[in-house]
Amino acid sequence: MIELLKIGENTYHDGNFHVDRPNGYPVYLLIFVKTRGHFLIDSQWITAEPNTAFLFKPYQTHRYHGIDSSYIDSWAHLNFQNSLLNRHFPFGQPITIHNPHDYDSLFHIICNEFYGSKPHRDSILNSLLSAMLEKLSDESNTASYPAIYYDLSEVRKYIYSHPDKEHSIEELSAGLGISVGYFHSLYRRFFNTTCINDVIKSRLQSAAEFLRSTDLGIEDIAIRCGYNHTEHFIRQFKKEYGTTPNKYRKELI
Repeated sequence: MIELLKIGENTYHDGNFHVDRPNGYPVYLLIFVKTRGHFLIDSQWITAEPNTAFLFKPYQTHRYHGIDSSYIDSWAHLNFQNSLLNRHFPFGQPITIHNPHDYDSLFHIICNEFYGSKPHRDSILNSLLSAMLEKLSDESNTASYPAIYYDLSEVRKYIYSHPDKEHSIEELSAGLGISVGYFHSLYRRFFNTTCINDVIKSRLQSAAEFLRSTDLGIEDIAIRCGYNHTEHFIRQFKKEYGTTPNKYRKELI
């Protein structure tokens, strides 16, 4: 169980703000930096840019201050078993956040739940905090999830959000500044499938949804799902679902 003791969201400090805690806190300190700050890490001062996170262990030194006319961060004091994170987690080290909006949204929900009093408050907080710490652990594993992973994740999200589009591998790889061959290699490594398979899967999932929830004709569905030829759509649908689109729809009635 993760215990949330204190929390602050987008906390503002003036330009004179500084923290000097040589013995840290008796609990974990989680910080999401929103404006530039100087942090003392391993006896060296580093500049932490916005969208950098730190998780300090109990009694670990905290020394940091703002750089500009103001300093803003979100923070939380936590208690939990150390086994929640792997033994290689970089406590007290800067972790770059690649999807800051996700963390901001999650942190905002946690903050609201903390100051609420609904019956499931504690279990909700535990689940949300576990998710945040696990996401942070993945984010810190730059060997397995380098910056290009997050760029490819955006590509994959775009594919599934636009099943009607013609997705050119040449254009997608050029947009990331990498070769087609490297794109294919990375895509399979990160997602255990090919980009082409995801394009087909996104189209067929969308088609199945149309069949379940609309009265659109098969030809119209095929076009809306990126198929220029209805026959090709029917063949791929049958291969995936083991039946034709018409029979699939009738079996739902």
